[in-house]
Amino acid sequence: MTEENSGVETHTVRPRWTWIALLVMVAGLVLIAVAVIMESWTWAVPGLVVLAVGAGAALYGGFFYDVQGGASTQLKDVVEGNEHEFPGAGTVRPEDEVKRDVHRRWLGDG
Repeated sequence: MTEENSGVETHTVRPRWTWIALLVMVAGLVLIAVAVIMESWTWAVPGLVVLAVGAGAALYGGFFYDVQGGASTQLKDVVEGNEHEFPGAGTVRPEDEVKRDVHRRWLGDG
């Protein structure tokens, strides 16, 4: 983020990993659904393993953190493999710092 936030707890978000994790978890859920339909543990166990691998990738990618940006920004980040740092929940910043950040991001000011 910025130099002012150096002492603030942040979380890394990796959009490429979050999308991969989502696809892997959905594949695991599909395998589990097939297992339920067929009443077979043969499909359920691999489904649970795939779901667990997807959950691990989701934790690594920062899947569970709220991030800023729209779909076009995320697509660019997925293609380029970018990572972002976002402040943790409950982070409080001084008003003057927030105003500087808004001016820098949205108005192009120093």
